Amino acid sequence: MLPEDLVFPFIFTLPAYVANPSAVLWGGGVPMDGGRVWRDGRRVLGDGKTWRGFFGGTLSGAVVGVLIALLAGGAAAGFGTLRLVPAFTAMALGALTGDAIGAFVKRRRGLARGAKAPILDQYDFLLGALLLLAVADPGLLVGLYLTGDRLYGFLLVILITWGLHRAVNVIGFRLGKKKEPW
Repeated sequence: MLPEDLVFPFIFTLPAYVANPSAVLWGGGVPMDGGRVWRDGRRVLGDGKTWRGFFGGTLSGAVVGVLIALLAGGAAAGFGTLRLVPAFTAMALGALTGDAIGAFVKRRRGLARGAKAPILDQYDFLLGALLLLAVADPGLLVGLYLTGDRLYGFLLVILITWGLHRAVNVIGFRLGKKKEPW
């Protein structure tokens, strides 16, 4: 196994990793659900999911993706730069879509904004990013995460995500951007 088989999957997940907490930094303004409630009488998403956060976080992740594509040139990973840019943008968009779906699920379960939902809280954005990448460029998904020894890198991404999510939330809490440190 080559070291890049462990490192590339992590590096190529950075657009999703950046998009998710960047939404908090950009957040505020009009809620994505417009204040509407679902059939169960609960908010669709809640005040924590705003359009400004959604688009700002997506833009932040996409910019990181462009920088990775330019710096890596795609050559080291075996993919062309032009192919990486839309794929990384899809991952950033998918991360925030997955996060919004996670909020929807939490509201349906009767959980308040900020309430703990282990596993869902840590992985909704990653699942959304990978699913949108699968739609945008399935070959790239396979090549980046599921081919040969890169599968070990993908497993490392899954493990790292848990701790990274926690660390970023603690930082957001200490900066006053989040009400809970989880």
